[in-house]
Amino acid sequence: MKKRIYYWVHEEYRDKPIIAKVILETKVLINILVAKMKPQESFLILELSGSEEQIEKALNMLKKYGEYEDIPKTIEKNKERCIDCGACIVHCPVNAISREEDFTIVFNEKECIGCKNCVKICPLKAIEVCEI
Repeated sequence: MKKRIYYWVHEEYRDKPIIAKVILETKVLINILVAKMKPQESFLILELSGSEEQIEKALNMLKKYGEYEDIPKTIEKNKERCIDCGACIVHCPVNAISREEDFTIVFNEKECIGCKNCVKICPLKAIEVCEI
């Protein structure tokens, strides 16, 4: 099972090895997809992999040190509106958007982290948020 979350670390735990502790104690695999560590805010996008029980235990541990929110949505291209201009490609932090040989834009839903940068930048509003 995999689960993606937004995670904000409480300021007092910003310099602690929280992720390592969660991995060691729960045996859940954690992939850090995005990390922004600033004095005012520590923000991560995490992908947790393991059994449902392991993930639940890991989420309970993470709650002790910060706040999390599920990433329940992904993006989808509206083929009727999209002109394949490519504006979305450069704004994707995980390279989930690419261009085919015929120059059409392709979205890799498995790689999408739900940041919605592409939705915000699309000049024709051809990218929509949808339920996974």
